[in-house]
Amino acid sequence: MLASKFVAARALVLLGCGWIARRHARAARRLGIPLLAASRDAGRARAFAREFAAVDAFGTYEDAVRDPRAAGALVCTPHDRHLRDALTALEAGLHILVEKPLAPTLAEVDRMIGAAGAAGRILMVAENFHFMPAFRHVRRLITGGHLGELRELHLIARGYRRHAGWRLDAGACGGGVLIDAGIHHVHNLRWWGGEPRRVFTLAPPRTVALGGEDSVDLLAELPGGVVGFLANSLGARGLPRFQWSTVTGTNGTCFADNRGRWVLLRGGRGTRLSLFLRDTRGHVALLRAFDEAMRTGTPPETDGAAGRRDLAVVLAAYRSIAERRPVDVQC
Repeated sequence: MLASKFVAARALVLLGCGWIARRHARAARRLGIPLLAASRDAGRARAFAREFAAVDAFGTYEDAVRDPRAAGALVCTPHDRHLRDALTALEAGLHILVEKPLAPTLAEVDRMIGAAGAAGRILMVAENFHFMPAFRHVRRLITGGHLGELRELHLIARGYRRHAGWRLDAGACGGGVLIDAGIHHVHNLRWWGGEPRRVFTLAPPRTVALGGEDSVDLLAELPGGVVGFLANSLGARGLPRFQWSTVTGTNGTCFADNRGRWVLLRGGRGTRLSLFLRDTRGHVALLRAFDEAMRTGTPPETDGAAGRRDLAVVLAAYRSIAERRPVDVQC
């Protein structure tokens, strides 16, 4: 039943056939959305198309976005290519879903937002955390008053992982762990606690090769005196994966598994455990939201402005690291 809604839809172009593109391809297959696979390596695109039953494969992005079957593009390329690849798709008349971060700089993001607006096309950031059922449940607990007035948020994602390829290039990545993976948690910090006003961030000595920092500890001043803390690391030896978030209010605390499997609420009314078994990483809901935005012209929840605000916090954190002082977030 679910797939039948998309049978008549035109295809989405995957620009890039790397690791994250595979997650989008699995989600598209569940929804019955036809795909066109594109890579600068034609052989890689053909292999990807065979694995995920894409309707066609291309060795250039320009040819793929000009295919008459295409309605939108998913930009899954390195960070420093996001703007040029998004513009290529927009110039071909496509809507765009761009992996986070939208770009490494606010100037590039502003150019992307302006180009999408001028073309009358949807620009959406692929922030799957926003669509994870567990994290949407946390948001409902907050807005529904189940925690009382907010006091503090702790977002912890620490482990040990080596990277290769373009993430070792500071120019391609635009930084290190915070702009690459930590921006997910920055988004949750904003979404759950409000827009950070000021951040103070430190980075310990590196243990893992990366284009920038391999670990950060970020302290944020949120509206109403709420305190936010984010610890994100790829360089914590002995911790293969240690990820959780807590949100504390005057009436209780919720604990969330960052893999999206459960949320535990503890407060004056007792303890309640909520389990989430489907689409735990939110990629299906993300693509469904992009499809709806394309069909209706309604701005998505994670639009260009939201992606810009996420990046503004990251860049303020990087300035704080460099200057070793608290920095106001300039949106």
